[in-house]
Amino acid sequence: MIALTAMTIQIIDNNPDGIRICRVDGESLVTVVVPRDMLGEAKCLPDLPDRGVYYLLDEDHGVLSRVYAGQTTRGLVRLDAHKTKKEFWNKAIMFLDNDVNIDRDVLDSLEAKAIDYVREHGSYETDNGNTPTPRMNPYKEQRVEDLHGSILFRMRVLGYDLDRKETTPVAVNTVFHTKKNGVRATGRYNRDTGRFTVLSGSEVDLGHAVIKNQGAVAARRQLFAAQTGKVILADDVELSSPSSAAVFVLGGSQNGWIEWVNEQGQTLDYVYRSKEHMNE
Repeated sequence: MIALTAMTIQIIDNNPDGIRICRVDGESLVTVVVPRDMLGEAKCLPDLPDRGVYYLLDEDHGVLSRVYAGQTTRGLVRLDAHKTKKEFWNKAIMFLDNDVNIDRDVLDSLEAKAIDYVREHGSYETDNGNTPTPRMNPYKEQRVEDLHGSILFRMRVLGYDLDRKETTPVAVNTVFHTKKNGVRATGRYNRDTGRFTVLSGSEVDLGHAVIKNQGAVAARRQLFAAQTGKVILADDVELSSPSSAAVFVLGGSQNGWIEWVNEQGQTLDYVYRSKEHMNE
């Protein structure tokens, strides 16, 4: 017997990279995909529910570098504050319903489950700190489980896998490098902390300003003050993530998971997170 699930995806303004609304037959939950720079247009969409959970993603063609999970009772308007205060994300995915199907108990428990999941199950960075611990109503526990399962399913269908974990041993001293735009730099990734160390002798292109990464801006300012052009790093520098390290070296906005590669030409994402690599 073949099990089928029907999902309808509405593409707003015929832009496949823009706003999308997704629904699954037989479920009231509505999924809304919102690129950061299209939030204004998304807020004008009519008849969307206003309660649920959401993810803020730093992603590049489905590759996740950083994730934040939260809850909303105001629908897409909740994203206004995040657009002002959180610089890292370029896409939001919201899972919304009405207050009958997602009451306060369910909402609080669903948010806690979503936050715990992104902190424990992925190899990307998480922007959440501690997991909230609301009281779980035992009569609503199955509802929360069903909703979370549907959310994970929808995320996978949309191309965002929150389960990607590194399980294949990788040598601690593996060196990754970048040669983008003629800039030569090397570094090492610490999978236990998620941090990335740019090694001494690496080139840093100060001619390209950093975009939306305060950690890289601060590191450049501390080390190079008012210097300009291409400089050589005198000592190792540890950054909070592969992407922050790539931005520190190259400037602009970078996805370090695909920018740093090893001697075999394999990206950091492939080595640490690719399912194909895990099964080798």
